[in-house]
Amino acid sequence: MSKYHLFSIMCLIVGIVFFVMGVLSGDVETGFVVVFPFIAGSGIYAFLGFIFVFISVLLFMFSFTSTVESNDFQADYDEYQPSRKTSIKGGGVVLIGPIPIVFGSNWKIAVILMILAIIIIIVTFFGFKIL
Repeated sequence: MSKYHLFSIMCLIVGIVFFVMGVLSGDVETGFVVVFPFIAGSGIYAFLGFIFVFISVLLFMFSFTSTVESNDFQADYDEYQPSRKTSIKGGGVVLIGPIPIVFGSNWKIAVILMILAIIIIIVTFFGFKIL
């Protein structure tokens, strides 16, 4: 984990703290439109929260460009032997309204993500009516 990742996480936490302070002071309002959350504010807490969250997103994206070091490209390619074969498995869920789009590199991950999507949909539709 690079220093940009850590600083990005710290900025995100500070931004969320400012949003919470804004909600508690009445400067920031939160809610849901259909199933999409929103945050709206007009005070200093809302401004600082948006600034810190924006900085954290920028730093997170910038951190991937700084992970490549110049020493990585100076290897002698004739002597390069891969040490072992590795594979990466992953997947994701995209919720467009109440419709989930699930993708994964194998079926086990896809099934787990389908269950997670169903839980998120149930919590979204029924969980917020309790509040």
